[in-house]
Amino acid sequence: MNNASYVDLDLLLTRTGGGFEARIVRSPVGDGQAAAFGPLFSDLEVENFELKVSRGRTRTRRVDAGPVADVKRFGGRLFDAVFAGETRECLRRSQDFARDHRAALRVRLRLADCPELANLPWEFLYDASEDAFLALSVATPVVRYLQLPDPPRAVSVTLPLQVLVIRSEPADLPELRLDEEWAQVTSSMQELIDTGAVAFTSLARPSLSELRRVLMRGQFHVLHYMGHGSFDAESGGLLYFTGPDQRAVAVSATDLGVMMRDHLSMRLAVLNACEGARTDPDDPFAGVAETLVRRGVPAVVAMQFEFTDQAAVEFAPALYGALAAGLPVDAAVTEARKAVYAVSQVEWATPVLHMRAQDATLFTVAESRPSPAGAAAGPHKERSYQPSPPDTPSARPNDPAVGTGIISIRRRANEWVGSVRRFSVLIDGNVLGRLIIGQTQSFKVRPGSHRLQLVLSRFESDEVSFTVAAGETVSFVCGLPIKAGELDRSLMKQGEYHIELLREYSVPPPGTISPT
Repeated sequence: MNNASYVDLDLLLTRTGGGFEARIVRSPVGDGQAAAFGPLFSDLEVENFELKVSRGRTRTRRVDAGPVADVKRFGGRLFDAVFAGETRECLRRSQDFARDHRAALRVRLRLADCPELANLPWEFLYDASEDAFLALSVATPVVRYLQLPDPPRAVSVTLPLQVLVIRSEPADLPELRLDEEWAQVTSSMQELIDTGAVAFTSLARPSLSELRRVLMRGQFHVLHYMGHGSFDAESGGLLYFTGPDQRAVAVSATDLGVMMRDHLSMRLAVLNACEGARTDPDDPFAGVAETLVRRGVPAVVAMQFEFTDQAAVEFAPALYGALAAGLPVDAAVTEARKAVYAVSQVEWATPVLHMRAQDATLFTVAESRPSPAGAAAGPHKERSYQPSPPDTPSARPNDPAVGTGIISIRRRANEWVGSVRRFSVLIDGNVLGRLIIGQTQSFKVRPGSHRLQLVLSRFESDEVSFTVAAGETVSFVCGLPIKAGELDRSLMKQGEYHIELLREYSVPPPGTISPT
């Protein structure tokens, strides 16, 4: 399903006598280029920046310009430090190479030799000349890469993607209202659940013992943790499960890694916990995310700042929908960042992707037939579409005297850009339904002339006019023109996508030649 082409640019950060060095150790145009730089920020500067970022989080649709300008300045200093002189020239040539080969350039940061830099928010890397954050484009995903022996390979998955959810809210820690948050998240993922793309199993009791038993009984692909986390130099990264007395039980990443290591289908951990991405300035493997990666989990998404409910509601469906569509995990995280960006121009950089997988492909997703219309998936009921007003021609009850025609629309199953979003189906100017990836829908209409158009956010198809006779079926195929592996950096930057809507013939019309 996923044929994405990627090339890597590996940036190794190390200490030098008077500061630090960023050295390119792998790129499509050669390696060995280096840039030296001194200490980037004082502890006070970092603390003030984090405070400004936290004030930039909001429950409204947009944030003030102040925090956005702050993150651009901060990200610009990060970018200018590591991409200067010959390293910047290598980046530019690598971007040109990737564009010419219709590939994406994966920027992999290697921070293990320089853990004091690991707690900086590198996801804000900002290229001022392009006015672009690298991590906000699938053309330049940013990954924290840990090179370890025996890199994991992708596992074959037949949908649904199985996600094991741990919600832990001990009575002796501040209230998080996780049930309320999870209800919002699952509501936002209703399409994925209803169509059989993703399935969720919640741990009945958030304890290590219960986790072990559940992993013994079933096969899961993703672990999703919601709860408290902490970090200190003595204990390292901790997650807080819940004991029999409803009090907090500290669980180290090592303990969690022991439970997960033999569950070979588990390819990703998503940690929605404070400080899940933090590490020790003196020990690159002390944090929860790094420890899980070292223990064998191919990829971990952890949060470097507090993540609001609103951001989580946008992030989760975009991430899991993209993974179910066959994207590599770095492209899936980038799509999820953009979903968060739509509601917060700051929080999109909160998730940090740690990875040991060589090519970021965690799953090889087998094609599967979508759930039949009207079928329910698990305890979640399928949403119903709102019909057009009954006095519009396309929505009138069928008149037996005149008969009906059928308009059949099929959305391609091999696209991934925007695959989580639904196309609105407009017939004669009225919205009659929604169309998700891989789905086919049919609409009964009165015989005669009709107009068909598809809309997705600010993107739309051309309006197609056609005539249908009584008893006739007129078929169309649609989809976004950008498929897995077909990346156009200029279009991605501008967001200029167009929905393709084409007539589909089971029998070639007169005068055409059938393909051989």
